[in-house]
Amino acid sequence: MGRIALEGITKNFGNVEVIHGIDLEIGEGELVVFVGPSGCGKSTLLRLIAGLDQPTTGSIRIDGKDVTRVSAADRGLAMVFQSYALYPHMTVRQNLSFGLENTRMPKPEIASRIDEAGRMLEIGDLMERRPTQLSGGQRQRVAIGRAIVRNPSAFLLDEPLSNLDAELRGTMRAELARLHERLGTTMIYVTHDQVEAMTLADRIVVLRKGIVEQVDTPLGLYNRPQNLFVAGFIGAPNMNFFRTRASAGAAELPGGLTIPAPCDGEVTIGIRPQDLKLAGDDAPALEGEIRLIEALGAETVIHADAVDGTPLVTVLSGQPTLGTGQRIRLAFDGLPHLFGADGKRLNQD
Repeated sequence: MGRIALEGITKNFGNVEVIHGIDLEIGEGELVVFVGPSGCGKSTLLRLIAGLDQPTTGSIRIDGKDVTRVSAADRGLAMVFQSYALYPHMTVRQNLSFGLENTRMPKPEIASRIDEAGRMLEIGDLMERRPTQLSGGQRQRVAIGRAIVRNPSAFLLDEPLSNLDAELRGTMRAELARLHERLGTTMIYVTHDQVEAMTLADRIVVLRKGIVEQVDTPLGLYNRPQNLFVAGFIGAPNMNFFRTRASAGAAELPGGLTIPAPCDGEVTIGIRPQDLKLAGDDAPALEGEIRLIEALGAETVIHADAVDGTPLVTVLSGQPTLGTGQRIRLAFDGLPHLFGADGKRLNQD
């Protein structure tokens, strides 16, 4: 259970269309992440699936059943919000049981589900506390527990970790991954954080301005982005882009380094910062002037300006002895990404 299909989904707010004809299938037990910049429509799309908003056109199916006009309460889904949405005057146990009591579920079944969620999320000793007595991470566990006790066909999570500090986000991210593995239930997760997307997802849906730009596995997106937007959005630091012309099967980068190109004409070459390393004195190189150094210990991030003024970033291992204003020569050691004048990926092996 938990198969979700979107067919031709659009959403208008007044005269403004914010979701543009989305088709998407989510398989049973998948953890699918919606990612994209602010305002791209990812939370709106999640609300449409949840039934909190209605699409302007198109249909939504859950396990083959058309639920487009079915109320949120009757879709068999559970949503976890960014704000936790806990009742402050209730204890943890009361927060967990409230929705089940409204369905007139027998009390022994309610108690069993709450105990199981408490063990799973390690909140059994918090049952008599109120939300104001809990840390941010504990509140998030309770919010997830309230979804778990409903035994839904799918979980919908709307930026559930964004209110937590960086260390706790990392811990909760690992806990969510383990939870999905234990439950095997379909999860749709919305985030603007690509690290969360890359580490959690079975598949990632990259959105921009209400359009799906690409759907793929995390490594599929990283290794074979289908257009310039996806290439620039996935990966940290961002991919370097160099606009140039290709001829005779090659394209030249600033400084004289050449890259094989499968066509002639205007191209954009994308190079990940991790695929650049310091070049030998006599080797062909991508050249620039260092303007900022981020010394992170195990690695060093170098920000430079290429000889033609194009921004250039590289990630070097260790702690190389370099300074701002110094010239830097970089060799390429990795997979180049080539895009045509239309911004779409050129065919590459």
